[in-house]
Amino acid sequence: MFDWLKRLLPKAASRFALPPREERAARNTSKLNLKPYAPDAKSFLGQLTYLQLSQFEILTNELKFAPTTAYKAELSEAAAKSFDQYRSLAKLLAGMGVDPTDAMDPYTERIATMQSRLSGTDWYETIIKIYLVHGLLNDFYRRLSVGLPAEVRSSVEKALGDKTFEKYAVKVLTQSMQNDAQLSSRLALWGRRLMGDVLLELRATFDNRKLAGVTKATKLSAEQEREVNLNAYSKLEPLISELIAAHSLRMVALGLTA
Repeated sequence: MFDWLKRLLPKAASRFALPPREERAARNTSKLNLKPYAPDAKSFLGQLTYLQLSQFEILTNELKFAPTTAYKAELSEAAAKSFDQYRSLAKLLAGMGVDPTDAMDPYTERIATMQSRLSGTDWYETIIKIYLVHGLLNDFYRRLSVGLPAEVRSSVEKALGDKTFEKYAVKVLTQSMQNDAQLSSRLALWGRRLMGDVLLELRATFDNRKLAGVTKATKLSAEQEREVNLNAYSKLEPLISELIAAHSLRMVALGLTA
């Protein structure tokens, strides 16, 4: 059911629409068991490994735009840690007898499209983008890893546990915003936009029919299809709420309102 994160494309987001607020009054607070919806280990790791590699690529590219030598030096250390995360995940694939490049190849174009859609206009917007977007994606993958074999899950959680870049981003962005009130306003707006885009994309990765317990072969009227979608959105709500809460905490750490 997962053509893994295949829908991380602009047209997926354009097709997706949230149900009207008045039709979602009954909030679902029960946790979603993600285990039945997790992909196989190769697909999971192929996607996640390339996400880490793309993060490393972006960070190294941003070195030349760092506003101070100190920020550049510290960013190089954070980028190195990002590469370590990539390398540890690639080793997991190799240990499974899978060529890491073969596992990543199906996702390179899709991830590049996502990164392009969410690209910032300057160094500060790029840094907060990595801090927020990759932070949210890492949260998502940690939760989804429940469907992996125990030893693989443990290794994934360890790889995603490094906080070097997160600490760096909080430091440089808060320092920079203290010296520029306009930067604070601009990054607050950018952070809110990033969250909305990524949540829509993550929601679009799930098969609404499977979430609602309806087979793909079942013929539905437009009204029935609408009800299936509403049921699926409701089931996802606890997961989305957890991700929003984590995003809000990251924004608060910067002194910004989510």
